[in-house]
Amino acid sequence: MFNFKRSKFLFSILTCSAIIMSFLSGCASEDMQQVISMPSEEEPRKVIRIAAWYEDSYITNISAFLANEFPEYDFEYVYIQRANYESVIDSQISNVATADIICVTENMAERYARGKYLVPLNSMVGAFSTDALDRFKFLNKYYAVPSVSTYECFYVNLDYFDEFGFEPPSIYSDFTDMCMTAMEHGVKPLSAGLKDKEGLANSAMTVMQSSYFQTPKGRSFGARLEYGRASFYEELYPYMQLWYQFIEKGIFTPDMCLMDKKAAIEEFASGKTVFLSGGPEDYNQILKANPEMRLTAIAFGGKDDGTQLITGGCEYGFAVVNNDVNVKEALEVVRSLSTLMGQRAIWKDSPGSKTYLNNVFFEPPKEFDNLQDVLENNLYTLYRGWGYYSREISLALENELQQVLLGREALDTALIKLDSKAKSIVEGN
Repeated sequence: MFNFKRSKFLFSILTCSAIIMSFLSGCASEDMQQVISMPSEEEPRKVIRIAAWYEDSYITNISAFLANEFPEYDFEYVYIQRANYESVIDSQISNVATADIICVTENMAERYARGKYLVPLNSMVGAFSTDALDRFKFLNKYYAVPSVSTYECFYVNLDYFDEFGFEPPSIYSDFTDMCMTAMEHGVKPLSAGLKDKEGLANSAMTVMQSSYFQTPKGRSFGARLEYGRASFYEELYPYMQLWYQFIEKGIFTPDMCLMDKKAAIEEFASGKTVFLSGGPEDYNQILKANPEMRLTAIAFGGKDDGTQLITGGCEYGFAVVNNDVNVKEALEVVRSLSTLMGQRAIWKDSPGSKTYLNNVFFEPPKEFDNLQDVLENNLYTLYRGWGYYSREISLALENELQQVLLGREALDTALIKLDSKAKSIVEGN
């Protein structure tokens, strides 16, 4: 009897123990399942920063291309106004605070390469023409993948051309006459966003390109200016009278200094003016503002014999900053922009331009038909070649010409002051 009760007691203990162990085991399984099912923390995604002087609306195709090519990266586009771009990048790059990829001009590429702030890109630029690559060359190394070409042109509202019986101008007097005719009919002739003073200086240098810069002495102006042996007043003033007529006749007006490119495009696209001063990068923006607009693009002048000229070229390239952070990833991204598909994406943001890939041609929209011959045979970049201090001299030129447009200085006074500023810049004073 005693043995039976004892066995029964032991059995009960074992049974309770089994139940308790089973319960505990079940709880442990649930806890383990909870631990296993908890999501692990994801590694932060790489962010590649790209600095440029173009707003987001100007780089939609580049953005889409990179997002598709590199879904593992996030891209941050840093917009800096063109007027301040170089000075901002100058201050950032020396403090290791700049973007991973920066758009650089010829002058910027040389200065930053000299300071060892950029990574050489020789391995990825072999397919590009030397006339573009040489702009980004320093000590036999290339420091940027070329973008597409840019240039100054005029867009034309063809409704006004039909109304007034205009033909594309072949010399500057033709353009001036058309502007005067438009004003006689109560129509503002030109939209120009001259808040960015570079556009105003470009208009003057385009006139110089078709006149003085075509003379034997004029061709060496930029090379001599670098060493203080050229004079804006003594050499350019007689030829600048043609440009100054645009101010005297009210084609360029002081209020344009308050108008940015976006406002100028909106004014033109709404049918308020006959012409828009712009470049191939503005084409998409015009059609966004007015998809039904009838357009053509023209060179607004040339030599006295009617030969059209246009100024521009490979204005910028994509460079990789040597910052030891995202260099490997940035190199992958810039390499993709050197490919056929990458260049096509860049071109699609600026139709009417051309790629500098050898033996590659992208068919421009029909609105650029009038420019194909001049772009092929008479595209000049001489006025950009002002040496190591090109940007500083350009800024001085822009400031002085704006004072002329605002009526604060006479043209001769502005050019005399510009000579003094250029001398100080070159001599380092």
